[in-house]
Amino acid sequence: MKRLRVLTIFLMCLPVALVARNPVNTLWQHTVLCAIDSFPVNGGYYTGGKPNAKFAKTTWQGLKDAFKMGEDDERPTFDPWQAQPSFCSSATYAVLVKALLMWDSQGQISRQAWENMRVHDGQDDGVGFWGRANANGPALAVLVNEIGAGYSFAAYRGAKNDSVKETPCERYMTDAEWRAHPVWFSARPGDVMKIFWNRNDSRGHDGGAIVGEDGVRGHLQEAGHSVIFLGLDAEGKVHYWSSNGPGKEPEKMGYGEGCCDKVAIQRVVFTRILKPEAFDHVRNMAPNDVNQYLHDLNGKRHSDSKELERMIGARNP
Repeated sequence: MKRLRVLTIFLMCLPVALVARNPVNTLWQHTVLCAIDSFPVNGGYYTGGKPNAKFAKTTWQGLKDAFKMGEDDERPTFDPWQAQPSFCSSATYAVLVKALLMWDSQGQISRQAWENMRVHDGQDDGVGFWGRANANGPALAVLVNEIGAGYSFAAYRGAKNDSVKETPCERYMTDAEWRAHPVWFSARPGDVMKIFWNRNDSRGHDGGAIVGEDGVRGHLQEAGHSVIFLGLDAEGKVHYWSSNGPGKEPEKMGYGEGCCDKVAIQRVVFTRILKPEAFDHVRNMAPNDVNQYLHDLNGKRHSDSKELERMIGARNP
């Protein structure tokens, strides 16, 4: 049975100018939502590197089991039921691969591109296709910009504490201002969404203002979640799909829908794919090809809003 799709009730009333600034490939957006429906519910949430008593295999092993392509095959098959357990960026990667397979009935994506899309051993953050999809920061937004497959738009509520403000005049938006920000009304179901969680109410710090990890003990580090946006409900809450966890019982978590108030998010990046055929450019993205920006966000440095927007080729929402 198909899962609930929470669509914004005001989509039909959006100004023409707003729609024109934010074009949509409706067939692709629908394909992403259909791909989600092929995934199991839950299946376990696991980021560890070794099997254990709760998980007979790792997420990386599950992705390799799911992605099958023989020497004589022009394209792979991808079985979402094999891609268990999971974590958030593995879920968005897996849905992207599944949606591309569903969309590419004409063989526009070459065998070499598919080969480069599979998970290869030794792919750290920013290395190859999987390493980009699995990176900290605006991972898939950077990837989509690199290959010219679409565009992204971002918004930042601001920092509350002076110690992490990017500029002296930076202001932390009120709840009402943030809930009314244009970014929410520009998003469409099927967009890729990177959430940077707001920790000011729950933990009393500005971790949601941080992009990446710098490896320095005592510094605030990124607290992010890679998801597929499903829409806003009548109360304005954000609905999304991903692998959600870990929780107290991670073996009972994993694939499924989540929901949060907009104020639970301090920074957000939406990525919209317009040209799925551009994923054929991944044929030139070797498994050891490095995106240095994403690679460095894994333990070497943080990024600020201006750099993030430049790396994703951001448009105004």
